[in-house]
Amino acid sequence: MASRLPSALAALAIAALLAGCPPRDEVIVFHAASLSRLFGELGEEFGRSRPGARLRAEPSGSQEAARKVTELGLTADLIAVADAAVIDNMLRPRHASWNIVFATNEIVLAHKDHSRFTAEVTTDNWPEVLLRAGVRLGRVDPDTAPIGYYQLLAWQLCELEHPGDPRWQQLERRLRERVGAGQVVADESLLLGLLESRNVDYAFMYRSTAEDHNLKITALEPGCHLGRFDLAPGYARASTQVRMKGGQRVEVRGAPITYGLTILERAPHRAAAEELVALLLGEPGQSALLRVGFRPLRPAASQQVDLLPETLQPLVARATTQP
Repeated sequence: MASRLPSALAALAIAALLAGCPPRDEVIVFHAASLSRLFGELGEEFGRSRPGARLRAEPSGSQEAARKVTELGLTADLIAVADAAVIDNMLRPRHASWNIVFATNEIVLAHKDHSRFTAEVTTDNWPEVLLRAGVRLGRVDPDTAPIGYYQLLAWQLCELEHPGDPRWQQLERRLRERVGAGQVVADESLLLGLLESRNVDYAFMYRSTAEDHNLKITALEPGCHLGRFDLAPGYARASTQVRMKGGQRVEVRGAPITYGLTILERAPHRAAAEELVALLLGEPGQSALLRVGFRPLRPAASQQVDLLPETLQPLVARATTQP
């Protein structure tokens, strides 16, 4: 018994020390896969600004991030998505009361040195190149991530931008047929994996992701890349059906890409989550957004400014409609 006493006392001492330590704030963020590098950088800054706290970031498709809460009952503090409408359609009002739009992006055609005809593809001829024999195209499931339906909307809009030109007619249908079952994935990180592993030649992705990973970029025309607020009426000509809350399919119309975030009603670390959002909306977050290829909104905007925490209201402009 005597031989065990020192180890027992040591265990009790360690337990006492742990009991006396304040609980560590671990802010849990469910976020769009395209935001992975952003939250990686913010996590480091957050740890420096709030000693003892850390950020646990879980990437996925935006709809999948929302379903973790609405269907699986998982706990998180913050959700950030690649289409602000996902928060309105899937989380408000039961799981969240407000929505902040903080950045935008655009769709590009991404490829690499291994991609067939990579030296020939241009903004004017990419449909013809993608439809050549042997060219492999990947895409994302529109029911799991916004990039999936943004791709379809961009294809529709490119067709509408070229009425009567046979190279662009029925473009969405023809490109859908070009994508094999094994080349449809759940989020952009998996699509990037297909491209970098040479399993596909081309992929439509966010410009931020393509730039961050040093991919070759073929730009789309402004009328179909979904990156211009002044072209919103033209984008609205395109639409597709997408599964949102509870398996219900809703019509999604073309609109400028807007990234949104919210703190959940049952956030276990609300004060720390507010600090993280303030960091994102402030100069550190704005600089990080620019570094990783996004176009931050300055200031961020919300239709529910009066419902925001008081600490965040000065950082957000009132929007009667999406910016």
